[in-house]
Parts: sequence; structure tokens; C-alpha cells
Amino acid sequence: MNEAAWERVASLSELEGQERLSVIIDDLPAVLIRYDDKYYAIEDVCTHDGQPLTDGPVENGTIECPRHGARFDLKSGAALCMPATQPIQTFDLEFRDDEIYARPSQSDNSQQASFATTSTPTAAASEPTAAETSEANTEVAPAASSSETSSDAPMVGAMLDSLKQVIDPELFVNIVDLGLVYDITEENNDVVVTMTLTSPSCPAGPQIVAQARDAITAMPGVNNAEIKLTMSPPWGPEMMTDDAKDQLGIF
Repeated sequence: MNEAAWERVASLSELEGQERLSVIIDDLPAVLIRYDDKYYAIEDVCTHDGQPLTDGPVENGTIECPRHGARFDLKSGAALCMPATQPIQTFDLEFRDDEIYARPSQSDNSQQASFATTSTPTAAASEPTAAETSEANTEVAPAASSSETSSDAPMVGAMLDSLKQVIDPELFVNIVDLGLVYDITEENNDVVVTMTLTSPSCPAGPQIVAQARDAITAMPGVNNAEIKLTMSPPWGPEMMTDDAKDQLGIF
């Protein structure tokens, strides 16, 4: 595969007095971020709902979506918490005197992104350390088996709390309070969640199912998680908790 060409996107002087700058890289909306004496470039789109990340708070090497709180690693682009499950595109940076050049990251799946320090404007993008690579791999590796963590499976109440991290992207209410979770069973540290969707044709169905599986699999003491979809009984608004009804303005 041919490497993407470098393109000029901004100058260092354009970032003076500010921490971020909206640019276009490879025909994609992107944002240059200066944080902790380093530069980063990421696509300016949250993979959860397509909202801009431009105004999201930056802390500890991550950026948070200002709408629903999904966090992404500035270097790797990895999604670090719900409701996002997919990484954001990152870009390699190169400095030529005062000019900033960028191209789509050459790392697969945006798991590693390059950056350069402000102390040397012409410095090339840094390679990730072994610790950083290990941390990035942790984001995508399957959860450790119970024999490596804990022999005790989590209680049903704890699993319901974990599933509350999964937010319906259309109603913006968690799937537990919506009444989508019908049953949770566990045997030999294998968990089966029986749940439904608000409608059989729900466009967010695959996303919700994937996030529910991830939420359970990530819990200590869980070997495997399976999500079983059922449309019997069909979901109705009466299945929602009072908290969910309050959020949606249903009285």
C-alpha cells in the first residue's frame, strides 16, 4: 500500500496563544492539539454519534466528547470508555521550519499516532514506547479469563450497573433504565444477557449489542459474554424506569 502524501495544514505561528486549531487533513475535518508540550492531530468527529470533538476537554493525554463523554487517546485514537467503541482517525505530524505537515497515520486501525515536541519544532514524530504500546494493546485485547483475575463471577446487580454504561444513541438513556435488559444468567463464569431493542429495525441495534457485550466482558471474573436478542415480549414505554421516563419527559 502506498504511503499517503504529506500535506501542509498549518503553521506553528497559527497555534500561538491557543491550544487547538481546526484544519482539514486528507479531506477530513481534523483538529491540531497542543498539550503538555506536544502536538497531536485527530479527526474532529466522535465515532459514537458523529459530533465534533473540537471543544472537548483535554486531560491526561485524552480528549472527551463534549456531548456524551466518550474519551479517546490522543496518540492512538483508541476509544477509552463508553459510549464510544471505535477509535478515531489520527494523523502523523512533521515539522518543516514553521510549517506543520500531516498525513493519515500509517499505523493500522489508528492504534498508534505520532507527535512532536514544541521544544524542537523540526523534530520528527516520536515512536511509542514499549509501555505505550502495551497500554494501547490493552484497549483492544479481550478481557483476561477468570483464572487470571478472579474465580468469582460478578453479581447480577454489578452487571446491571456495568450495562448502565451502554446508552441508546437515539434516546440518550441507558439500556437498563429503558427496560431493554430482560435477564442475566451466569454459569462457570460465562454470562448470557437476554435483551431486546426498542424496535426490530432499530438502526443502533448492532452498536448497542456490541457495547453491551463489551461492558460485561470487561468485568473481572467473566470468561465470555453472550448477548441474546429477543423480541418477545416486544418492548414498550411501560418497561422504562421512572428515571428514564423523567429523562424523556414522559409523565
